Amino acid sequence: MHLDILIFAVIAGILIYRLNAVLGTRHEDDQPRPNPFASPDPTKRPVQPPIVLKVALKPVAKTVAAEQLIDATANTDGRIETGLEEIAAVDAGFNAGHFVAGAKYAFETIVTAYAKGDRAALKPLLSPKLYADFDHGIAEREMQGHVLSTDIQRIKSARILEAHLGGTMSYITIDYDVEQTTVTRDKDGGVVEGSPEHITSVEDIWTFTRDTRSSDPNWILIETKTAEKPPA
Repeated sequence: MHLDILIFAVIAGILIYRLNAVLGTRHEDDQPRPNPFASPDPTKRPVQPPIVLKVALKPVAKTVAAEQLIDATANTDGRIETGLEEIAAVDAGFNAGHFVAGAKYAFETIVTAYAKGDRAALKPLLSPKLYADFDHGIAEREMQGHVLSTDIQRIKSARILEAHLGGTMSYITIDYDVEQTTVTRDKDGGVVEGSPEHITSVEDIWTFTRDTRSSDPNWILIETKTAEKPPA
């Protein structure tokens, strides 16, 4: 019986020696081999910039002065600054400069998506009611066989016109001053309205909202309107 045990021990020793020869021995300074099936380590993922309005936020290179962010005429009593302070008090990640930068980017994204009739891009950016309005406009254009092209030439300014908390909801209204070209063509490419060479100045007022209880940092557009021009 002892002879059987001795034979098995010799065989085991030979197998271990061969395995070491093929696979090698792991030393303390060796780097661990990556597991191709393992999930990526979330702590090692590249840091993404803040997200506003469901689109990637352009980073703000430096702190933007308050007078560049806030409409001075609407803030004569300091109510906009008070509203922004209230929002920041319940939303530690809120930054007015970042918000305005993201709102500019969102303006271009939403206007371009509407012109292209890109419903998939619009739906997550808009409230259900506003999306229904946009969808109706796109459908009407499609029925007429018209194609809309809108090119944002320049966003001259985007200033906060209003900011406040309503329960757990944050609301911020932005006044955009934009230069753009808008052309509507028929199915044959003929111009129905507008001109690609004619740059028009547009002043739009958009309101965004976000639930401060949500872990989702994204803001949703809930209202758009064109600013009323004073009589000439």
